[in-house]
Amino acid sequence: MHISRVALVDLDLALVSDLAVVRNAGLAEVTVPEHTGESLLMELTKSDEPPSAFWIARDGDAVVGYAGLTEPIHEYADAAFLGGAVTPSAQGEGIGRALLDEAIAGTERTVLRTRAYRGTTGAKALPALGFSRTMTHGVRRLVLADPIPEELCSSVVEASDDYDLVRRVGPTPETDLPEMMVLREAINDAPDALEWEAYPPERIAAYEQSLIERKQTQFTIIARHRATGEPAGLTMVCVHELRPQVAAQEDTSVLPAHRGRRLGLRLKLEMADWLRAERPDVDAVDTWNDATNAPMIAVNQQLGARIVAENSVYRRAR
Repeated sequence: MHISRVALVDLDLALVSDLAVVRNAGLAEVTVPEHTGESLLMELTKSDEPPSAFWIARDGDAVVGYAGLTEPIHEYADAAFLGGAVTPSAQGEGIGRALLDEAIAGTERTVLRTRAYRGTTGAKALPALGFSRTMTHGVRRLVLADPIPEELCSSVVEASDDYDLVRRVGPTPETDLPEMMVLREAINDAPDALEWEAYPPERIAAYEQSLIERKQTQFTIIARHRATGEPAGLTMVCVHELRPQVAAQEDTSVLPAHRGRRLGLRLKLEMADWLRAERPDVDAVDTWNDATNAPMIAVNQQLGARIVAENSVYRRAR
């Protein structure tokens, strides 16, 4: 077995297709969408925060594992985020530890963070490698074909009758970026917010451009207070056009002055209706909730979303 550091520009579809096989095999028992070689290549090279460094483990010519290191550029200036996988047939041979050692040696940042799904080899190994679990997210899946009670829909519309909902496909127009900044930053009082995440217009524009480059279509709904015209809430879902069956819920937020009117639930109901009508190729939407975020968990439970996986953040200081 040998490990080599690889520049992102040297990743091609054939190699990343092998990485996708490794990644999918490691998550075979977890209910999450699989990557294709093309979708993983885009994720690695077209993200608004791509990996700072990347390593591949081979046994002869066969790819058996990989690791990536990302040093965030906006927040968490002291932290490095690690990710990777080892193919199940090669687990238990020290490959994961060797890849981890390479990644740790590749950064001078003092806090190391990584994620693992419950029940996977990674979740079992990380505590022995000095990592402590700090938070857990439930991955809930809303199946769009499941019926939603009509009385729920009508009561939610009645409670938020002072608001209009505006739909948009694709990036935010430049003139609307300032209000999108306010809506995106409303997420900062969520229980899993470790540091304030600022969303100036240029950051939002760069992120939304990266979605286009990764072949993800952005569906956004904004709630606007009818009397004042003020933006009040937001929900956003991304459909990956290479694997559209399970869409990804991004932010859902309501500004503090407009809470208590069931706007979060109304926004999500509207999004589900929209996807059913316009995107019959989308079967479900996955959303992640911190285990302590009781208000948003309650919203998703009312929609009928059910937990399909659990993913935890692990931290190690050095």
